[in-house]
Amino acid sequence: MPKNTKRRLANELARDRRRIADLYLKGWLQADIADELQLSQTTISRDLKTMQGKWIAAALIDFNQAKGNEIAKIDRLEREHWAAWERSCLDAETITKKGRGKKGSDKPESIEEIHQRKGQAGDSRFLAGIQWCIDRRIKLFGLDEPDRIVVDWRQEVEEAGIDASDVFEQLVAVAAEALAEGQG
Repeated sequence: MPKNTKRRLANELARDRRRIADLYLKGWLQADIADELQLSQTTISRDLKTMQGKWIAAALIDFNQAKGNEIAKIDRLEREHWAAWERSCLDAETITKKGRGKKGSDKPESIEEIHQRKGQAGDSRFLAGIQWCIDRRIKLFGLDEPDRIVVDWRQEVEEAGIDASDVFEQLVAVAAEALAEGQG
């Protein structure tokens, strides 16, 4: 098939590049894409190089800014959980309406409203949401480093009744022997 050698307009270029990217990401070879779109393989190669540069640039994000955005979302969510927690601690009020009327009448002559207040202890699900926000923020800031275990081998050896200097000398001798065997 003849290859299209005329200069592409901006909208044609954008359309072609979308199609090239689609076929390329499906595993098509450049030559096959060129045949499909009736473009030269060189054009396909040049378009792919341009698009790959854009893909790489799009993948490079400012992690500090991204962290800041996520922290802001978590902060907002935590405020919402706190507000919901406070509302869940307020007294619940129920209003019951009772009508009084004549027998057989559909409409009551008078309506009585009964207001009842009931204390609440708060919904613990909102506290769990607050805890999630705190945990997530700690994780994003890297504040939950694992506990470090420090082993003082000299103290351990001394407590076992062995001279630490002797153990050290034995370890050095074994390491020196291993190095000598590796070089020989």
